[in-house]
Amino acid sequence: MTNPMRYLSEADVVGVLDMPRAIDALADTLALQGRGQARNVPKALATWGEGSSMHALGSVMTGEGGVCGFKTWVHTRQGGGSVFTLFDATRGTLLAVIEARALGMLRTAAITGLATRTLAPDTSAPAALIGTGPQAVTQLAALAAVRTPEIVRVYSPTPDKRAAFVRAAQGRYGFAIEAADSLAQALDGAAIVTLITRAEQPFVDGAALRDCRHLNAVGAILPAKAEFAQDVFERADLVVVDDLENARRGSRELRERYGSGAEPWQGVAVLSDLLADPASAKRPDGARMTLFKGMGMGLSDLALARVVYEAACERDLGQRLAPQTRENLLLAR
Repeated sequence: MTNPMRYLSEADVVGVLDMPRAIDALADTLALQGRGQARNVPKALATWGEGSSMHALGSVMTGEGGVCGFKTWVHTRQGGGSVFTLFDATRGTLLAVIEARALGMLRTAAITGLATRTLAPDTSAPAALIGTGPQAVTQLAALAAVRTPEIVRVYSPTPDKRAAFVRAAQGRYGFAIEAADSLAQALDGAAIVTLITRAEQPFVDGAALRDCRHLNAVGAILPAKAEFAQDVFERADLVVVDDLENARRGSRELRERYGSGAEPWQGVAVLSDLLADPASAKRPDGARMTLFKGMGMGLSDLALARVVYEAACERDLGQRLAPQTRENLLLAR
């Protein structure tokens, strides 16, 4: 029996999806991508006014049980919204409409967690989280899902915000969480560093990352923004992106380093290619520092949307939407 189309709320998403499950779903999907069984549609992006933007990401998994879909979202100074539409890739039928704020936060953090699990050293050395916005909450959860540092130092420019963030996070994980009074204090001794900010200009340079073994730079995803300086690339033995085309379009940091044209970016690897080959899905031997630049891609959303939809069908969650034929829609007009 065919499952009915469903409308799934933010509460439905959060109720069935936790961080370890999200990371594992991404690992499976990116391995399919590396084997040519899944692919992204390049991001459509428009900006206007003072910081407003609209985005669309598409992706498809082929083969038996294949699905495809689109995430669309808008961000303005007054707020924003997002939705994911999931389709059956064989029949072309709409399976679900999913509210996508929680989905997006989980996939953004889960891809960081997957990159950290794949590339970062397995160490208990301190870690640093730079940024205390809503996305930082799930970034911390992603780190906790794959590594156990002795302490995570948290920094953002506003003392009240970082203190509130630490108060809310303390006691949730098996490591200490501490507010740092400065960026330098947060980065001192940190082996794993995650940047999740809205910075418009680079604020981290190579010298500040002298102790860093793995850097996640996942905050700046628009061409006008950047988090780290160009000399950081001199420390990185391996640079990895989630999606090469989106990095070409949207990463100011990588465009300044490798150019904005169509020529190959020598030395930049794609995470899905590493995961498709078990022999390469690990930290390079002797690497001083690895760098992961996450831009967001359709397959990350699709991987999680499929898991959410399957769980919703199993548990009969969400609002069932009765199918309407074209004739009924025309009559309704």
